[in-house]
Amino acid sequence: MVVGVDLRGIQAYVYSGRRILDAVGRAALVAELTDTSDAEHGIADLVPPGCVVLRDAGGALTAVFPDAAAARRFTARYTRRLRDRAGDLTPVVAHVPYGAAEAAGPGAPADGGPGTAAAPAPVAGVDAALAVLPQRLREARRHMSALHTPAHGYGITAVCSVSGGPAETVDSSRAQDDHPDVHERVTADVARARGIGRRWHRAHSADWLAGAATATGAPALALPMEVDRLGRDHGEVSRIAVVHIDVNGLGIILGSYRERAGDPRVPGSGAMAQRLLSGRIAGLTEGLARVLVRAVAATVRAEPGRAPVIPGAGAARPVTLHHVPPGPVRIPVRPIVVAGDDLTVLCDARLALSLARYALDWLDADPERIGDPRDPRVALHRALAGAHGGPAGAGRTVRRPDGGGHTTFVPTVGVGIAVQPVGAPLSLGYDLCEAMCRRAKEHRVALAEADPGAPDEHAVAWTTRFDGVDRVLRRLDGARLAPVPRTGLPLTGTGFARFLDRYLSASAPGSLLAEGDARRRSWLVSSLVPLLESGADPGPELARRARVTGGPVGLPREWTPGALLDAVEVMDLYLDPGLAAALEPHRPRPRGRAGSGGPHPPAPPGGART
Repeated sequence: MVVGVDLRGIQAYVYSGRRILDAVGRAALVAELTDTSDAEHGIADLVPPGCVVLRDAGGALTAVFPDAAAARRFTARYTRRLRDRAGDLTPVVAHVPYGAAEAAGPGAPADGGPGTAAAPAPVAGVDAALAVLPQRLREARRHMSALHTPAHGYGITAVCSVSGGPAETVDSSRAQDDHPDVHERVTADVARARGIGRRWHRAHSADWLAGAATATGAPALALPMEVDRLGRDHGEVSRIAVVHIDVNGLGIILGSYRERAGDPRVPGSGAMAQRLLSGRIAGLTEGLARVLVRAVAATVRAEPGRAPVIPGAGAARPVTLHHVPPGPVRIPVRPIVVAGDDLTVLCDARLALSLARYALDWLDADPERIGDPRDPRVALHRALAGAHGGPAGAGRTVRRPDGGGHTTFVPTVGVGIAVQPVGAPLSLGYDLCEAMCRRAKEHRVALAEADPGAPDEHAVAWTTRFDGVDRVLRRLDGARLAPVPRTGLPLTGTGFARFLDRYLSASAPGSLLAEGDARRRSWLVSSLVPLLESGADPGPELARRARVTGGPVGLPREWTPGALLDAVEVMDLYLDPGLAAALEPHRPRPRGRAGSGGPHPPAPPGGART
């Protein structure tokens, strides 16, 4: 029996609070609830002997059980564990029998219970069962039962500070509403998630920041657990960015690898090879999170007698870091979700675009130049290249600024960035950045359909508005479809790098930030931007400005109205700290919990009945 489990409502669950600790803890709890390798914090104790796990990450679980009875016992125990530890998550379960011996026996129910797909006639083998499993999970989603709706008791006067439900315990580490003598009252699952978040924070902080170098000084470094410590300047309008990075075409990559790497003579071998590749992709995601943290740390200046800062070129002032001597310096970047092919990062908004560019450069690095097989990029590249017949197979070509290029099998990603004020709900920021990521990925697909010979590239989109996902998307669509487009978003990876170099570089001719000159800002905002937004011809205004200043108007070369409006929108938020110079993207990054390619799966289910 093949059993598939998919958890619903993960994002709403993770981002239901306003604090980083709540989001980190809930994300780590979701990972533990599908981790079959951890006997202490995961669900290894629920997996019976003879079960072969094919997938156990990212809120999804796929396993092969020896018989239907074992599958039902596991489902009952697992759903109970889930209800006890995270009642706001809803499990969707599908049972797919295969082989004549796996037909439902006497007394077996017609389905696996509420929220579980019905078990029709068995399919031929385990590979066939895995092929129909996604459809069975979709069917199970359409038959959810009211039994899956949490039914809390509300006859209590104390209210949880995070969820609004009935408070069940007190978190003595947190003050309620800025009253130091009153502790927060929270539900038991919030307290549990916070404990997990602290443990996850300690482990990953130690791993990601171990031996991290800074530009000047050698202070102790730490990741922030509060939004106020993400580089916030008190007394100023402070904004943070939520950055979401998602691998493009993951289903196609896994499906193709499964067909190429599997042995037709060994049932389930393709699925096991697919699990190994999924582990390597997870290693890539964690490696990216680690290198982003260390790249930002490498730009920190901690000079004696001065507050630690991250300087850089741009209109935004240097980022002042949170530091209470003799404690550690908090760097303004915080990975929240590092699972499967997803990476979500919180950072100071002034660093968001620079972080996105560094991430794309790191993914585009030449694997042959890196050379170290322990680097997650090299491990993934070689695994995919081997399945496709060598480096000259179906890899993508990355063009360098000097005109050269190289081939890599490291997949492209979609990047969505949402800027919001400090204090706004993290759930709103995540919904916006996910919508931007989804729009960027759709743009990439549309470009590929319009020109099948176009190179496979990353895709990037962002928004600085936070008035709801639907309004932001409608505004973006309206700006793109206007007779004179008022935005250039989404951008390809090459277009994104060109945009930053042309419009926001401190050294590019005509850049809005050339030589730190922001004197034109008032003219841009008050005179030129309204003309561009209305679709009017800006020629007369440019001529008038040239007469007033006594010289040509310096605007970026080959500028367009849409790209210029995008640049004006973010020019006050852009800071280039020189991440690539501080930590070269081609340097090998062999360390990390999954840096060697992720966990190795058990042997394939060669003895499974077909």
